[in-house]
Amino acid sequence: MSENTNLKLALDNAIDLFNNNNLNECIEQLEEILNIHSTNLEALEMLLDLNIKINKAEEALEIIKKLIQLDPNKKEHQEKLIKVYQFLNDEQAYQSALIDLHKNFPSIETARLISNIHIENDREEESDQVIQTFFESDKTYGDLYKGIRHAKAGRLKLAEESYKKVLKKEKNNIDALRLLGLLAFKTKDYEIAERLFLKVLKLNPSFSLAWDNLAKLYRIQNKLLKSIPAFENLLKLDPSNFEALVSLGTIYIKLSKYHEGIKLYEESLKIKPENPRVYLSLGHALKTIGERKKSEAAYQNTIKYFPLSGEAYWSLANLKTYEFSDKEIANMELSLKRNMHQNEIIQMHFALGKAYESNRQFDKSFKHYKDGNWQQRKQISYNAEDYKISIDEIIDFFENNNNIFDLKAEAGSDEPIFILGLPRSGSTLIEQILASHSLIEGTQELPNIMAISRDIKLIDQKSGYPDNLLKLNQSSFDELGKKYIDETKWARSSKPFFIDKMPNNFFHIGLIKLILPKAKIIDARRNPMDACFSCFKQYFAKGQHFTYDLDDIARYYKDYVRLMDYWNKLFPDEIFTIQYEQIIENPNDRISDLLEFCNVKFEDNCLNFHKSKRAVKTASSEQVRQPMYKTGINYWRNYIKNLDVLLEHFPNYKE
Repeated sequence: MSENTNLKLALDNAIDLFNNNNLNECIEQLEEILNIHSTNLEALEMLLDLNIKINKAEEALEIIKKLIQLDPNKKEHQEKLIKVYQFLNDEQAYQSALIDLHKNFPSIETARLISNIHIENDREEESDQVIQTFFESDKTYGDLYKGIRHAKAGRLKLAEESYKKVLKKEKNNIDALRLLGLLAFKTKDYEIAERLFLKVLKLNPSFSLAWDNLAKLYRIQNKLLKSIPAFENLLKLDPSNFEALVSLGTIYIKLSKYHEGIKLYEESLKIKPENPRVYLSLGHALKTIGERKKSEAAYQNTIKYFPLSGEAYWSLANLKTYEFSDKEIANMELSLKRNMHQNEIIQMHFALGKAYESNRQFDKSFKHYKDGNWQQRKQISYNAEDYKISIDEIIDFFENNNNIFDLKAEAGSDEPIFILGLPRSGSTLIEQILASHSLIEGTQELPNIMAISRDIKLIDQKSGYPDNLLKLNQSSFDELGKKYIDETKWARSSKPFFIDKMPNNFFHIGLIKLILPKAKIIDARRNPMDACFSCFKQYFAKGQHFTYDLDDIARYYKDYVRLMDYWNKLFPDEIFTIQYEQIIENPNDRISDLLEFCNVKFEDNCLNFHKSKRAVKTASSEQVRQPMYKTGINYWRNYIKNLDVLLEHFPNYKE
């Protein structure tokens, strides 16, 4: 009997053993064959399949490497190599094998897998480039490539036509659907983009890039509750996706779910333990829930991995209770001589202002506050005269249309308590006192009233706000009040009252009285010198553009008082004005008056507000976790020789 005949009989026997599930005997037969015919592809392939079947990955790996050496052009061998590396959890080898497979046998499936790897590693541009390169090289996908080229060149209509051409031939082509969705996303047709991404995911629920697109679509629209499951699905497919972990953490923080957000930040730092951006966000979240020491450590880690982080130094300063070491101050001064981003320079100046202030080196402190404010003032657009005119217009409108309040919301809600006024005037202290009451929920500075005013402005852009209020009726005001209550539910629990601490809402008291006539309004006041200078010392993350020039601040304060005088005349006894100095000097009486105005009974917790464990998002978060102190009253006098601009506006404070 010839050698070939013996080989055929042995292989047939191995096949029979395999089909009858006699796997161990089959392996023995194949090994006998390979002892004689070591390069027999059929025996090697069968032995490979057997080892894969019985989960002997290491043995399978040796066989498959030999097969690729013998037959490097066989696609099936390279595909099995990828599966074995996946089983062995060897991510680096898996990625390398996948890239080789795509290089030798490019397909849309391998392009998507490599694209997903880039997404996992926060390389979105590379992710799209892999898909684009494949489309460019494969004539079958020519129209998709053309569409991408058109989109990148800004020829959006031609891009749309290219994608639709593909969909005419293949209506469920997920690449064309996704790219069309991205086009809609780019042109802010968010509803169409959402519909297309959802269709893609229905066709292929494992398409990571589409989950990433959908999650970001929801996030950019501030549909945070919808973005959560999208990011969660992305993380199910890719648990180590750094960017998704960070994004989901940030969404939880925005929704005031601080512990969930912190946990996700910490998970992301296990993947990239030297990422200063995440440490910074972690520090902010820890500060909000009162974890001061952990917050400091997070900010210090930010500086460790990014020594020129003015924001991290300012965040430490903004704790208001942190004492900088001489070494830290020297490092801050030195950093200003290096090549820093403008925003980091500004925040470094504010941090140094606070550092020298804590050391009672007030001249050095003021110099840095002044430099930081000037650098910031050059970057923003604010005109004090324009603001004065807007105050005039509000007063004139309600003075001439006083009968509009006959149309105020019929039902309204008594749930909201608005604390408003100038920033840094004690509003966080008042909020902490009220939020310590069992019936009152503390939330944050909610943007909803200002958002409603912008919507009213858009009714007729020529007339604008407040004139467009005349185009509304009682039903409209009822609906807007209900909208406010509904859209703020995410920020609160089931307590009967809640606080909205957006200071700038003082401009919109007329609107509040139209849509929420039963709401409580508290005006937080502080003496103008302390209030204005405290604003000047504060770097605000966003908004409050009037605070970066002493003259602007003083004029803003006077316009604020002028408008509040008008509101008090229009709504006598309906606005509770409380002076910061009075709370400090006589807390028992003023807190009792405050609670009486809010129609709740006195509770001792309100006097012990500093013991509250609630989250506080504002700059005063650490200060309101301490008992009351009097050092903030007339604190401006430490800087008296630098505050001539303010004293010209408020001459009563001159010595």
